[in-house]
Amino acid sequence: MRSGLGLLASALAGLAGVIASMDGDASIVPFFIGLTFAGGVEAWAVHPPPMGWRQLVAGVVAVLWLIAGIWIGGLLLMVATHVMEASGPPPAPEATYLGLTATVYHVLGLYGGLLAVMASAWGPGRWFRAGERLTGPAANR
Repeated sequence: MRSGLGLLASALAGLAGVIASMDGDASIVPFFIGLTFAGGVEAWAVHPPPMGWRQLVAGVVAVLWLIAGIWIGGLLLMVATHVMEASGPPPAPEATYLGLTATVYHVLGLYGGLLAVMASAWGPGRWFRAGERLTGPAANR
């Protein structure tokens, strides 16, 4: 299950990279390719049993993805404030992919992948044990 979350993060980042390429945002494609690779490393690092230096690698990947998320969040905030201040004609409508703009895929690839990577690296073991119920007093262990 932990490895599946790493693969999910990799797939989300890869999809965002493909959409960025299709949308003409070639400058951010390498970023998403890097996140795709990092998601694969995460999936390998948390493969059972995640212990020793593989657990350290999983934590490092999660921290780096978190730093990227914070950095991009700051850039998005800066762009949003500068776009709101700019005057001029309204921008042309953006192309959509399955009804969503490329920005939605970028945000989903970055932050959806971040949630998956953080859960796989730092989620409690009881989330990933098969056949165990998560209700009652046993859920607190």
